[in-house]
Amino acid sequence: MVMITYTLEKPTVTCRNVLGESPIWDTVRAKLFWVDIDLGLLYEFFPNTLEVEVHSIGRKVGCIALTKSERLLLATEFGFAFYQLGDPPPQNFCNVIPPGSGNMFNDGKISPNGAFWVGSKGPAGTSRLYSLDQDLCFTTVIDGLSISNGIGWSQDGCFFYHTDSFDRHIYRYTTVNYALTRREIFYTPPTGTPDGLTIDSDGNIWTALWDGSRVVQLSPEGEEIAEILLPVSRPTSVSFGGADLRTLFVTSASVDLSAKELSAQPYAGDLFSIRLPLSGLPENRFNLTQLISSKLTC
Repeated sequence: MVMITYTLEKPTVTCRNVLGESPIWDTVRAKLFWVDIDLGLLYEFFPNTLEVEVHSIGRKVGCIALTKSERLLLATEFGFAFYQLGDPPPQNFCNVIPPGSGNMFNDGKISPNGAFWVGSKGPAGTSRLYSLDQDLCFTTVIDGLSISNGIGWSQDGCFFYHTDSFDRHIYRYTTVNYALTRREIFYTPPTGTPDGLTIDSDGNIWTALWDGSRVVQLSPEGEEIAEILLPVSRPTSVSFGGADLRTLFVTSASVDLSAKELSAQPYAGDLFSIRLPLSGLPENRFNLTQLISSKLTC
């Protein structure tokens, strides 16, 4: 199979993020959200008007998720918080990671059954992948990780994909009722490190390659079938959006680049997008109905 190559030369939004991450398209509000992890900033982008609004979360935020209300669910540095756009920085309703452990929350997504799966990053072998259910109870799904990153589920529910960037692997787990069983290495890039990922409507996996200057499309068998070449070395994550879910948004980072590298990569940390001849899938949502009327601690 001949691999398709796309090339992006300029960003869609100039934002100069230190560590842009967690792009997520809201089909109801027709906007894209993403975060700058290190600066604790939440971005919202309106493609129809090209307007961008920025909200301060007041501390590092690893990733964000949609809920069935107007609130967003945040995995902050050490715990979880709900956030209403325009409100002051929120307080965590649940703290999970002990400060001083060297770990913090990183990438995450809502599972098809409505739980918030979020991984941490820290010293090798000390990080975990957690699941926060709709009763605000969290459990450890995988331990012994180092840099838990992109996650996703196949449409038929048979497979779960998970990246540990320290290993440079995307792993594929066989799943039975969301319980993980057999694990295998699904993909290891020739260069760069897998970071955030998403899955399209045909079951292909798209992953950003940190220090690889590419986004790649992988077949369900783990073969590269398309690539997007970028003018930045550190793309971080991807998300399908737009009215027809055929626009792929790509976040990027400028963190730890030298002055020489930043000079050669003036768009490092910006948001990119590209129209594609296929569509993504709507993001799953966390159900807040019971939570608002009951406990907000865990």
